[in-house]
Formats: sequence, C-alpha cells, structure tokens
Amino acid sequence: MTSYFLLLVLIPASALIMEDTVPPMLEECYSAQVAKNTTPYDVQTNCLEGFLGQMYKNTSTLRLGKDAFDWLDSLGRELHIRLRRQSRDRYNRNRLRVRKEIRTLSENERENFLEAVQALKADKSVKPNQYDVLALMHQGNAVDSAHGGPNFVSWHRYYLLLFEDALRKKNRRVTLPYWDSTLDFLMDKPEDTILFTEIFLGNPKGIVYSGPFAFWSTPTIPKTILRRDIPGSFSSLIDPQKLKQVFRKKYHREILTPTAGSAEANLEAHHDGVHVWVGGEDGHMGGVYTSPMDPVFFLHHCFIDYLWEKFRQRQKRFRINSEKDYPSTSDSFHLPNRLMDNLKPPKKNIYGYSNVFTRNIYRYAPAPTCKNRCGRAHKGFLFCDRKKNACVARSRYDFMREDGFKSVKNWYKGGIKNSIPNSLKTQTVNTRTRIRSNVDADAGVPSGFVLKEDISKTKANKAPPIKRKFKARIVDPRTNSRQRRSVDAIFVGNNVRIAFDINLHLKQEMRNNSSFNWIPYNLDNLAVSPIAIINKHERNRSPGHDPLKTERTFNISFQTDGFSYSGRHLEYISVDERTLTSESVGLIAFEKPVSGETKAYVRAYDSYGKLCQPSCLVSKLTYKECSGMIKITSDYPRMYVDSYDSDSDMKPFLKFVCVN
Repeated sequence: MTSYFLLLVLIPASALIMEDTVPPMLEECYSAQVAKNTTPYDVQTNCLEGFLGQMYKNTSTLRLGKDAFDWLDSLGRELHIRLRRQSRDRYNRNRLRVRKEIRTLSENERENFLEAVQALKADKSVKPNQYDVLALMHQGNAVDSAHGGPNFVSWHRYYLLLFEDALRKKNRRVTLPYWDSTLDFLMDKPEDTILFTEIFLGNPKGIVYSGPFAFWSTPTIPKTILRRDIPGSFSSLIDPQKLKQVFRKKYHREILTPTAGSAEANLEAHHDGVHVWVGGEDGHMGGVYTSPMDPVFFLHHCFIDYLWEKFRQRQKRFRINSEKDYPSTSDSFHLPNRLMDNLKPPKKNIYGYSNVFTRNIYRYAPAPTCKNRCGRAHKGFLFCDRKKNACVARSRYDFMREDGFKSVKNWYKGGIKNSIPNSLKTQTVNTRTRIRSNVDADAGVPSGFVLKEDISKTKANKAPPIKRKFKARIVDPRTNSRQRRSVDAIFVGNNVRIAFDINLHLKQEMRNNSSFNWIPYNLDNLAVSPIAIINKHERNRSPGHDPLKTERTFNISFQTDGFSYSGRHLEYISVDERTLTSESVGLIAFEKPVSGETKAYVRAYDSYGKLCQPSCLVSKLTYKECSGMIKITSDYPRMYVDSYDSDSDMKPFLKFVCVN
C-alpha cells in the first residue's frame, strides 16, 4: 500500500517535539483514495486542502460578515445564470460588452465608469461598503493562489468580471476599461501622464487629494487614506519592446510563473512592475493585500487580461486549445481542479481558462495604434508619434498646450464632479509656462495639474501597512534610485503567512558580498527553524528520460500548515539538475507554542510533484523516518528560535530526502 507520510512541524530551536496521531478525518481520506488512479502528491494535497478547509471554513481572515458573502454569492450566481443563458444564444456575439482603453472613452462613458466606481464605494448595504468588500476578496488564500502560478490569469479574469458586473448594477451602460501602460512607458516622463490628473484618476503622488477617488478611506488596519508613490523605485510600466517576448511563445507554460524562461516572456512579471510603479514604497498599489483598494488596480488588470486574450487568439492560429493548456504545477494553490479562493460561487482554477467569458460576455477593442488613429482618443490624451511608430500618452502639460480644456466639460475636484471654468477654456497656450511655475492661484488652474502631491496632507496621514510588496522583475532604468531592503512578513488576524526574501543557502555568498545588507529575521509571533533537504538523482536515469527534466535547475518546495492555528508557510530552494547528490538548508516558520501546544504539518516535494521522505532527528547524529503528525511544546530542550541569522549553527531537526 502506498504511504502518505505526514511531517508535522519539526520545531527548530525552541520546543520539545513529539510525534502525534494523524487526525482521523485525514487518515480516512487517504484510505478512501489510495486505490484511485492518482499520484501520492495529488492524494495528499486533496485530502489536506479538504481537511484544512473544514477546520477554517469561517473565512474570518477576510474580516467580512455574512451580509458581504451573501452579496458576493448573489453577484456570482447571477453571472453564471447569464453565462448559461447567453451560451444558447447564437446571435449573442453582436451584443458583447466592449472593453476599451480608458483614454479612448467618450466623456459620457468615462464619467459613467468613474461614477459607478464611486457608487460602489458609497453603497453601505454591506459592510464596510460594496467596493471594499470586492477589494478584500484579494486577501486571504487568494494572496497565494492568485499569484505566482498558472491561476494568476484565471483568478483575476473571474475577479474582474465580478467587479464589472457590480459596476453595471449601478449603471447598465458601464463596461470596465483598461489602462494600456505601454502608451505611458513611451513618454519622456511617464509620471506626468494625463491619466493621473483630475480628469481621470487623480494625482500621482502622496495622499490622493484630487480626482474622483480623493480622500478615500481604505479598509487597512488601521484605516488609511488612499495614496500613491509614482514613480516607484526600481519599477517599470509595460515596455512594448520587452512585451514582444510574450508573443513569441505558444504555450501558457512559456509565459506564466514559474515556468516562463525569462522575465521578459513572463506576463506576470510585466504585471508586477506596474504595481511597483504606481505603489512605490508606501502606496496601496504596491502591496498584494492593499492594491485593489486603488481603482487603478482594476484598469491595470483589465489590460493584463487583454494581453492574455491576445495570446489566446495567437494560440488559435497554432491550433492550440487554450481551454486545456493549463500548465502542470506542483503548487497546491494552483492545481487546476482546486476551487478558486474567495470568488463566488466556487469554481475550479481552470475555469478561468474557458472561452465562455469572451465568447458570451465581453470582448476587447484593439489597443490604440497609429493605424487606428489612437483609438480616436482626444488629441490632448493620446497622439501618434511617427518616430516611434506608436501612440503615446500626453502629459498634463501637453494637454494644456493642446487646449484640452476647451473640449472637456468636467473634472473631479476633491472627489466631486465640477464643470471646468470658462476662464480655463479661454486661456492661451502661453499659460502653460505659468502653470508649470505654479503661478495659478488667480487663474483657477486645477491643483492636480500643478501639484502632483500635497505634501502637507501626505505628512499629516499615515501610510498604509504594506505586509507583502510586489517586486519588479523588469526595471525601467529611469526609476533607478536608492531602495530600502526588507523582509516580507505577513499577518492576517491569527492567520500566519510568511514569505522570506533571503535563502539561507546564499549565506556564504552574502558574507562575501558587501552589497548585501543582511537583516536577521525577528518576527514576534513566529518561530523559525532550519530543515535539511537532500536531493538524489536516480543513477539509472538516462538523459532525455523525462522530457520535463531538461532545465539545469528545478525547485524543491517545502510547506508548513498549521493544525492548531490557521496559517501556511511556503518556501522553495533551487537544486542543480546536473548534481547527482546535493544537500541544502531552508527555513520553516510556524506559530510559537506560547501556551499549550503547536501542531503543524510539514511536507516537501519537487517540481514534478514527487513527495520527499521526511526524517526526524532522534539523536545527535541519527535521523529516523517520521510516521506522521508532530506537536511542539514550549518545554525544554527547545528546538526553534525567535530569529535566525546567517551565523547560526543550529542542527536541522527535520530532514527531507528527495529522489528523482
């Protein structure tokens, strides 16, 4: 009989560790599935996810009440009723919603969209309000299951559609627009783009005090005012030249994390840079948990979805079935048949790969190009640059030079729509010079066109707590500047999620390289411990034995799930495929056994989904295969520590042997 070993938290440095019994529900699940034609990894993952889901099914980490979940459920069910109905309508193609670049919208279309977003924020029929409920759906398990794997595009497609449907309940004429950030990348100074002014999304830096979302209170803990930090250090808008690498590929595995061959070919990497460009050091868009609190998030992700749809159309030309081209993965969060986190009603991760959305609900208008006259956008918003053979966004100063105020009726000051004064509509081109010099008090020039940041308001309000930041893998040299290093530590209520930036295996390199600023881990509510991972290649495996094993490196992931607390820590190390035997050191993290016991489950598996055998330290030099669960107490001798630095000589309590 196949065995499904359970490794429980082998506590490193701070507690007495004892073997515990496997929960009966989990044991029964293993027994029930052992005869099925599936791998031990899939059996273990399915049983574990089901067990943890039953233990923590109250989703309390999202901080939402029953009214919010009921509203989300009704929103999702209405969507799927519509999908079923429209799938039977052969004439439906002519009635699809059309998503356009935001600067190509008519003024009425633009205002309808902005006011629908405002209406969601103002609707308190659910707590805290409908917009914030949708924003908070990006937290909890979605932090892991909607990023860093093939479910990234799938989960966000479904998420955008629910958001769009919520908007359409406020105004049936509204369709979610996209922000093509390649148009702004091509500017000399992208931070001057007309997009971040009172006409569109408000000011680009500090507290958002102008535009339709001015002074928005966001559901962080504690509450904070919406802010941005454009342009973020070491970031990038989407570079149209580097983006071409995505469209030189054929299969999803070639453009999605973690199997894409390069950052330039990775659609999620292009996405990450924009989050950092808008959010920077302390803006909401820079954090995985906080980014949807800024409506810029939905415009940006709509463009990512547009690019994905273009890629899917390319697959059609190669006779590739996009619906079934779901990349293989060993990440339990991204398995194709796992249910999507938070989105209602629950659908499998692979559901987002279905053609049903763009066949029955929406389609995209082409991105602005010189051939389509920049989508017929107002000349003060976009223009065709003949030297670059591309449409380029106008700056706020270009807009005024082009007498843009003469053809725009309204702007948003302090979140309220106002008519643009006639005095601005009649100003001459020479006014631009005075405006750039901030001489505007008597002219009535909008503050958002003069001051990108109200420094006094920014200083008077705390920045949001950014628990886990996006990291740009593609960097525009124009954003290079001094950047603070940090260690990511994430806490959501009593749900612990940690992502370490620094691999212990690099400690010697860090010692020898003065450019590294070593920061030891010191996380108050957590304990950490080293584990040993030994990887062995089968001696009789010949080259080409497995077509997937052609890369020089592959990953071994190790995962810690709390059984006495709700939380998961997931890390990985990279192993050289050419080495017959290798030994590495990693860190696991878990909740401290401050009172009573901590119970956790640790497992390791390679990139191909093969489980590694765990062993526990039973004497100074001897390890023995572990049978299952382990509980940790605060008794001595302690086997975990509060912090772990590069000089620690702690012997790993847990060792995994991986054979491939």
